[in-house]
Amino acid sequence: MQSTKIKNIIKEEVHKLLEASITKGFRKAVEALQKAQLAQQTLRKAFVAEKDPKQKEKLKQSLIKMHKVVQKVEVEFNDVLRNEPAGELEELDVRKVHGDEKIDNPDTGNTIKLSTALKSKKSSAVYRTAKAKYNQYKDKE
Repeated sequence: MQSTKIKNIIKEEVHKLLEASITKGFRKAVEALQKAQLAQQTLRKAFVAEKDPKQKEKLKQSLIKMHKVVQKVEVEFNDVLRNEPAGELEELDVRKVHGDEKIDNPDTGNTIKLSTALKSKKSSAVYRTAKAKYNQYKDKE
């Protein structure tokens, strides 16, 4: 009895540490995203302030290139973010058990996996439907 209590306490503390810690890859991704966005913001300010049409065209082309770079960095950031330890560990368990269950997508009328619906925008109807279903499963556990 004592050993199970101690194991549970240790397990909870390890989960808290994982949630609170930030991985090296995530830190690098955040820094890269901030750097790219700052460079883009600097270019925008220069573009807006420029009066010479030829220079403005050059800055416009630079902005277009920078936008593509920022998009690439955002994709990399989102990939790293998905692999980062999640705050709600029980949600991961629900997704493992019930993630393949199909629910109706109110927006399209099609069926969609519960795990996919939970990844939708929080303002969408399909997310609200999935979250309600998730909460039902969570309450049962």
